[in-house]
Amino acid sequence: MRKFFLILLLSLDSLGTNKPNIVLILIDDLGLTDIGAFGSEIDTPNMDMLAGEGLIFSNYHTSPECAPSRAMLLTGMDNHNIGIPMIPEVMPRSLRNTPGYEGYLIPEALTLAELLRPHGYKTYMTGKWHLGFGGEETAALPHNRGFAKTFILDATGGDNYSNHSYLPYYAKAPWFKNGEPTTLPEDFYSSRFFVDEMIRYINEDIEKEGPFFSYISFQAQHIPLQVPKEYTDKYLDLYRNGWVSLREDRKNAAIEKGIFASEAPIVDSLKKYDAWEDLEDEDRAHMVKSAAVFAGMLNAMDYHIGRFIDYLKANDLYDNTIFIITSDNGPEGNDPSDHEIWNQWISTTNYNTNYETLGEENSYVYIGTEFAQAMASPHHMYKFHMNEGGIKVPLIISGPNIKQGIYREFSYVTDIASTITDIVSGQIHDQMIGKSLKNILAGNRAPIYSDDEYIGLEVTGNSALFKGRYKIVRNRPPSGDNVWRMFDLKDDPGETKDLSKTYPDIFQDLLSSYDEYVEVNGVVELPEDYFWADEMQVNTIKRRVYEYLPWGLLIIVIGLGAFILYRRK
Repeated sequence: MRKFFLILLLSLDSLGTNKPNIVLILIDDLGLTDIGAFGSEIDTPNMDMLAGEGLIFSNYHTSPECAPSRAMLLTGMDNHNIGIPMIPEVMPRSLRNTPGYEGYLIPEALTLAELLRPHGYKTYMTGKWHLGFGGEETAALPHNRGFAKTFILDATGGDNYSNHSYLPYYAKAPWFKNGEPTTLPEDFYSSRFFVDEMIRYINEDIEKEGPFFSYISFQAQHIPLQVPKEYTDKYLDLYRNGWVSLREDRKNAAIEKGIFASEAPIVDSLKKYDAWEDLEDEDRAHMVKSAAVFAGMLNAMDYHIGRFIDYLKANDLYDNTIFIITSDNGPEGNDPSDHEIWNQWISTTNYNTNYETLGEENSYVYIGTEFAQAMASPHHMYKFHMNEGGIKVPLIISGPNIKQGIYREFSYVTDIASTITDIVSGQIHDQMIGKSLKNILAGNRAPIYSDDEYIGLEVTGNSALFKGRYKIVRNRPPSGDNVWRMFDLKDDPGETKDLSKTYPDIFQDLLSSYDEYVEVNGVVELPEDYFWADEMQVNTIKRRVYEYLPWGLLIIVIGLGAFILYRRK
């Protein structure tokens, strides 16, 4: 059926001459206020320029995990209908026979690249894919899903200087070029290389007719944070006042830029952690420099985005290009030192956490829970959680005929694919559940979702549902208590006051809507004792055993053969 549909599309008229180039830039683990235009202290002049020329979305939501967000972004479908209900590294393998829980992007879920190529688009991708089950499902790699030229990583993350894995789950990072396993160049640095490759792809086809769809999916700002030293040095003094100060500064800057309401309260999210001044000097210095590495890495990525913009301008491509810049989820709050197996594995690798070389090659850097919570300011929680800090991220759309300003109404990750197909073909593709933002880009600032429409979301047992001005949210232990809470996001965008008991009828209506969402989308309730770290440990053992099983069997066969020959003598 899928092949028939693609053949039908290819048989249609290619396109008119005025279709725009589309550049989709996805940043990994970026909080709402990490970009300068949204309130950051980090230098991001090129993204800020695009924000100033285009439209800022201050109320855009995605999923709290990378793979589901990426799949939803590229298909405009719910994560349970495309095979990526959660990141595959933590998915119980017993669920893989359940429809929607395959662990890779299923063929029925058409990608933007598959939908745009019949309209004459040249399609390219560089960077993190993470939708092919760690490279095992090659049919789900981007080269087989509509992208003509690709150089990608099919994992949750990887080293920025080499093919080292950052997790014990992978023996080495699975890199692919045009669908085939590949190696990395000796001078590899992820952000620079992804832009270099993308420029090369576009340049190779520059004489061919038709616009291009360029998907650049950066590894920045994922663990391990790594960047050339000169970028880290620029920020060494910036975070000496600690995370409470940073969280407050970010909130105030977001208010000043019109991203967050000045009268809205926020959760005191850092009160349960150690006070900054109570830390040992050595620990404080290490955390300050880790945050500086984070800032430097984002600054470097922005620099390479600037190189890409310069290339487009130099070749008269910029003026007809739509840029879409966003993040897959909120900032990463995981601290590997809290997980014994993860921590032990790091000690067996080439990685180190030496202060002097922090952020450089073979350095293993992360900002930790406290700074992640500060960088999620003004919101509560961070990556993996359904509170706003985990799922409310920056979105910038810039390009021809896009009216400047800020769009403050609710928008969602599935709206991106719907918008792109509407711009290109004049309609939203049937598979998509999102709304088109085309009228919003033209200057309309009205809500795209009505008060009686709901948007449900479930990832790894954590759940949320939006309906009108209200949101219900539930997070599993250890960070949550599995209890539903309800917030009025119009008056309380910081999620400070639970209204579930104040408005029980509204609360029950939203719960009923969530039950409907579960039934319609085939959501599986995870066991009460499910914990992602335990599941990843089990899956890691299984994956690594299977990797070495053929060699083990070969050794056994050779040994038995040698034993038989010995006995015959």
